[in-house]
Amino acid sequence: MDDVTVLSTNDLDVVDAQVRYINAEWRDRAESPRIGSRETRRANTSFQSIKVHNARPRFEAGEINLDQNGFTLSSNRATVTDYRDDDEVKAKYHPQMIDLVKRETGAAHAFVRGHLIRTENPIDFNDGYARFVHCDYNMTRIHEMAHDLFAEQGVTPNKNWKYAWYNTWQPFDNPAHHNPLTCIDWESLPEGDVIDYYYTGRGNDSKVAAPVYNPDHRWCYFPEMSTEEVLVIKQLDERPGRAYYCPHVSFDNKSVSEDLPPRRSIETRLVAVFED
Repeated sequence: MDDVTVLSTNDLDVVDAQVRYINAEWRDRAESPRIGSRETRRANTSFQSIKVHNARPRFEAGEINLDQNGFTLSSNRATVTDYRDDDEVKAKYHPQMIDLVKRETGAAHAFVRGHLIRTENPIDFNDGYARFVHCDYNMTRIHEMAHDLFAEQGVTPNKNWKYAWYNTWQPFDNPAHHNPLTCIDWESLPEGDVIDYYYTGRGNDSKVAAPVYNPDHRWCYFPEMSTEEVLVIKQLDERPGRAYYCPHVSFDNKSVSEDLPPRRSIETRLVAVFED
């Protein structure tokens, strides 16, 4: 763990926050919103007050897992020296995340789609901390995305393969004091709350998903994540009886000192393969 002064766990058990949700009016519309800039985000989302719960006690009691809740905590000692060097990240970090996802899920194979670096100095809107509640993919595209990635990597899928998509999220340089990531516990997420939207940043027009506000959503986070801890998030899963969405967002954590350093993190997106 990093040698820093932090608040006690009890101080962080429940944090009040404000996060943007897609406006509920979109639930009843035939079309879906398109978001890819600050302007479109402001036009299609609104702030809602939430309570964010410390997930560490439940995790330590064995009550948090990917298939039941949609997220879990893992560990990784990264060997990357420059996270802004894509070649180094691909060579050193991607294999670590492949091994981590296989270890956490029991998958036979895993393939990295890509990674994102987020810091206090984003290049543009799409590079900044996540500022509205969203999922990264849409269940209707689970096979399409997997097969596109296999084609890029020269992989021939077998007929008995089943797919699940995951994100890994790890702080670097500093613990995640400010702008930590929080997730909705799948057990508190009615499937009807999740609607389609289109991500249009950087020339994309990709169908993804996001929930509308529901006061019954249970928000969870791991306070003060160290640079050796990894948040694993379930994004999609075609296997029945399991969580398959984990909406998430960063939040302004006002329970920590403003003097603490900013959050810097690396996120990878992977497809895991299970042999049926």
